[in-house]
Amino acid sequence: MVYNQRKYDYIYGKSINQNPSPLKTKILLLIFALSVCFAFSQKQSANWYFGEYAGLNFNTPNPTPLTDGQLITKEGCATISDPNGNLLFYTDGVTIWDRRHQIMPNGQGLLGHSSSTESALIVPKPGSTSKYYLFTIDKPSYYLTEAEPIDGVNYSEIDLSLNGSFGDVVPGAKNSHLVTYDTNDAVQNEYKSSEKITAVSHSDGSSVWVITQFMDKFYVFLIDGNGVNETPIISTVSQMVRPVFNSDGANITAIGYLKASPDGKKIAIAHSSTNIGGGGPRSPRRESGRVLLYDFDNATGVVANDKIIMDNTYPYGVEFSPNSKVLYITNNVFDDDNIFNHSHIYQYNLESSDIVGTRETISNSQNVAGALQLAINGKIYRAGFRSSSVGLNLSVINNPNEIGNAADYSENSVSLGGKAVQLGLPPFVQSLFLYTFDYEDICLGDQTRFFITSEEPYDSVLWDFGDGQTSTLDEPLHTYAQAGAYTVSLTMYLNGVEQGPFLKQVIISQPPDVLQTTFDLVQCDSADNNPNDGIAPFNLQLANAPLSLFTQDAIQVYYYHTMADAINDTDNSNSIDEIYTNQSNGEIVYAKVFKANTDCFSMATVRLNTTQGVDISTHDLGACDPDEDNLADFDLESEGIRIATVLNLPTNVDISFYEDENDAAIGINPLPNIYTSTNNTVYIRAESDNACYGTGILNLEVKSFPQLEDQVINVCLSDFPITINSGLHTSQISNYNYDWSTNEVLNEILISEAGVYTVSVIDPLLNCEDTVTITVNQNEIPVIQDLLIDDRDLTVVLNNSTKDFVYAIDDEFGAYQGSNSFLNLTYGKHTLYIMDALNCERISKDFYILGFPKYFTPNNDSANDTWNVAGLDPAIFDSQLLTVEIFNRYGKLLKTFNPNLSNGWNGTFNGNLLSDDDYWYCLKLPSGEEYRGHFSLIR
Repeated sequence: MVYNQRKYDYIYGKSINQNPSPLKTKILLLIFALSVCFAFSQKQSANWYFGEYAGLNFNTPNPTPLTDGQLITKEGCATISDPNGNLLFYTDGVTIWDRRHQIMPNGQGLLGHSSSTESALIVPKPGSTSKYYLFTIDKPSYYLTEAEPIDGVNYSEIDLSLNGSFGDVVPGAKNSHLVTYDTNDAVQNEYKSSEKITAVSHSDGSSVWVITQFMDKFYVFLIDGNGVNETPIISTVSQMVRPVFNSDGANITAIGYLKASPDGKKIAIAHSSTNIGGGGPRSPRRESGRVLLYDFDNATGVVANDKIIMDNTYPYGVEFSPNSKVLYITNNVFDDDNIFNHSHIYQYNLESSDIVGTRETISNSQNVAGALQLAINGKIYRAGFRSSSVGLNLSVINNPNEIGNAADYSENSVSLGGKAVQLGLPPFVQSLFLYTFDYEDICLGDQTRFFITSEEPYDSVLWDFGDGQTSTLDEPLHTYAQAGAYTVSLTMYLNGVEQGPFLKQVIISQPPDVLQTTFDLVQCDSADNNPNDGIAPFNLQLANAPLSLFTQDAIQVYYYHTMADAINDTDNSNSIDEIYTNQSNGEIVYAKVFKANTDCFSMATVRLNTTQGVDISTHDLGACDPDEDNLADFDLESEGIRIATVLNLPTNVDISFYEDENDAAIGINPLPNIYTSTNNTVYIRAESDNACYGTGILNLEVKSFPQLEDQVINVCLSDFPITINSGLHTSQISNYNYDWSTNEVLNEILISEAGVYTVSVIDPLLNCEDTVTITVNQNEIPVIQDLLIDDRDLTVVLNNSTKDFVYAIDDEFGAYQGSNSFLNLTYGKHTLYIMDALNCERISKDFYILGFPKYFTPNNDSANDTWNVAGLDPAIFDSQLLTVEIFNRYGKLLKTFNPNLSNGWNGTFNGNLLSDDDYWYCLKLPSGEEYRGHFSLIR
């Protein structure tokens, strides 16, 4: 039986011999007792950035503070390093910083939020050494961001071959949305997710599962060599956690961590709250949360079998031990006024049949309950701080595989170098912390060394290297015939009982192809007072592209004085500066060209030569200032072409411009093609095949440009044709060219119809322009659709009612009104006048207000004793042709009379009084028009 004493392949740079002598074995055992080291693959989690500019470096036996980070975050953050432990990039879920701590060009505007518990998670793309997926989670509420939408779960692709091998978000692959909710449910469609995300390896050893949770479902996404499968495996569980909001508007049920166990078999989730409410003085009660433990099938992505571990508490952080057998939880305790009192770290033994009953309190602390995060040194670190002070240290569980006090919790013992921790720590793919096996030497042609890191006992093993070859050695060496991604498996046996297989993807990389001859990097000897001494500052980065044969792959290059220096500098920490002043003309430096994120490199040589540069001389460039803010856009690209043409420079000479003369000398920080500036002097650098060719000066002058305004012209139809122009003063007209939307080229043009016209006013000398829009509005003639008369009220209905018109009654030259309604008009004939707002056109129409009484009372009291029509002017209407007919409700004609020649109807028929009822009338005019209606007889 073998108990693995040598878990790790590399003890901070000291390799373990394949077949050690007894003396070497003793030395190695002593080293193991003093320090713990982990394989290169785990070193993807070697750097952490979190809190307020805080960070830790785990490349050393004890983590050391990192104080160069740019991150400020309360909770969510993520970091990733290469397999050698070199920082690649980090994020708060909104912004990405590269390894230089500079924001990636396309690295802003991600859809996470720093107050989301787990706002970001970075997953290396399987089979690739340069591509990564960054998953982000927005906070699922409007707290602090009332006007912003809730964006849920999204992912972006980062390619480290972009941005000069410093990495950038791939164009078109930013903020791709993942649906983690029921799109048919209004609440889910609005809030979209919780604040929880984790990742763990697939059982195939190469793919990765990304897991998130919302409501009563887990959404599990597969990431493999093809990318992110946006169709998730969905598991419905019994625990329903709906969005619930406190008085501040924060979604209290979304808070808390989600973690998978390193072996991929369990998932723990902390819901800090599940509801608002409770009795007694705690109203609303904060301690309504719970922690649940689930089974996870890392072959299918299915989540099942929930078990409540804690209930009616306020949990926040969760984490598994490296051997996946122990669970840790941070939990806040509040007093009756909901004010923080203290916190606990609880420990649970997952191998017990009564997990809940194994709870051990390993910490009773005044620190608030923060995140728990496993590190590559096998320890679990705790975020948090005293509620009344700034937290400048992390706490640590030194032996998380052990039960009870043996876990060795140490509070506030890990210094952050004066930087502050908040609540969050960066999560990683949890399988990085699983101790099974690891490997080293993965360049094509190497003997790749495999070794066991598992703590489990075994008496025999079987390795499958993924290329058809196997081995039964404990620590075999294997040489691959081709570069590529191989799935390696380890099966361990104890008394014939099989453990595993444990799978990992191993990428064998081919060293980059490099130039086989010495590359001449030429610099102009113009940076000092002696242009003949052969000494000048060189930008060695200018040699990177030609040395690597202009590859599109991500590379990293380090330069040295000698070949031996390059070979012996295993961690590349002693290379010479990229901005280097040569020691002699023709000096040779040695380039160590790496394929990015691998240990695979090739050697090349660079000769540093100086030359007498060509005097590019002094040039002037003007540009317009259309906004009168003393700024102008200078077209440096066109100016470079002009200078090359004027000086008749060779076609292989490229010209660039710089704000600083020293930058121009070494070719760093060139200005963009379109450069916005005030009056300024910039410096010219001419290069020929990446070699300095000459230098010069360009004076930039901001010149005024006339202030042009858009025009609106209102005209009558009868005014056409009219002339329109750019609006320039007559003294300026001859200084500019003109380009009309009508294809005319003069300042003033003649038009015959209304419309929108544009003219570009162009300065032919400065090649700048401004565009004026001239909108010509023509009056519209009103068209009457209908006149609606209700008793003595009139409403005018027009076909073109959207236009502005004014109205008058009877007085063509009197006061007009904007309203189309008139009230209480007198009976009789009237004339309606309608005029457009420009006073161009006026129309009129006659109408009549006729009085048809609603009722009459024929009771011989001399008031309303007869019914008749009012408003019929005898001078207008031919009285002989006017007729009114009266009918009862059954249509029987009761009376016919001329309203101008009769007093009207007195309510009788054939001398008999008719009863109270409704009666109908019909007025017939000489024109043939008829007016019909009804009225009431009331006695």
